[in-house]
Amino acid sequence: NAGIAGGHDHDAALQVVNVGAGHSYVNVDVSSSDGLLKAKQMGLIESGLADVVVTSLVNEVGALFNPQMKVRMFALVRHPVERAASLFYFLQDVQWRAPQTFNEHLANISIIDFYRNRMGESNWMVRYLTNQATKAYMDESDLKLAKEILRRKCLIGLTTEKDQSFARFEKFFGWRLGSDADQEYLNSKMQWDWSLKHPHEEVQEGTELWNQIA
Repeated sequence: NAGIAGGHDHDAALQVVNVGAGHSYVNVDVSSSDGLLKAKQMGLIESGLADVVVTSLVNEVGALFNPQMKVRMFALVRHPVERAASLFYFLQDVQWRAPQTFNEHLANISIIDFYRNRMGESNWMVRYLTNQATKAYMDESDLKLAKEILRRKCLIGLTTEKDQSFARFEKFFGWRLGSDADQEYLNSKMQWDWSLKHPHEEVQEGTELWNQIA
């Protein structure tokens, strides 16, 4: 939703907003259902202003396009156990322990107790891909459907193979870096120089914690 920062959510017409450091966004919010609807009404795709649409709403975003448009979903995928562990530590530090959002029950809970008590999310990726956010229990058929959706619809990269993944994206989409600064920026991201990167111990496969999360 970077494109609507600074009051641009009230803009009556589409425009490209430069937010600094060489980053530009179209003034729409594709991170929410309402934002996607507004983007469609404003003709985001038809405008040709956006090179890429970045959203987690993989089912709803399809409404932006029509059968005559050739588009391809792509994603950089992290191992679900690693992602779940990272999310726990991130939320504990920036939300549950923060004065404004302090939670006495979660501020000092251990990650193993958190997952032993089944307090973690439930098959987030499978639910998103299959559009089953409220289904009580996800079974093997849901997992198979999610994998088939990825196989047929998505160009996949892996966070454990970032160099190869970005090279694959560049080749498929015909992307070219415009300057040495662009290359330096990409290199920093491939080395995990993320603004919200949160260090923590890795979860070892085969341990109780791994099995509780998985």
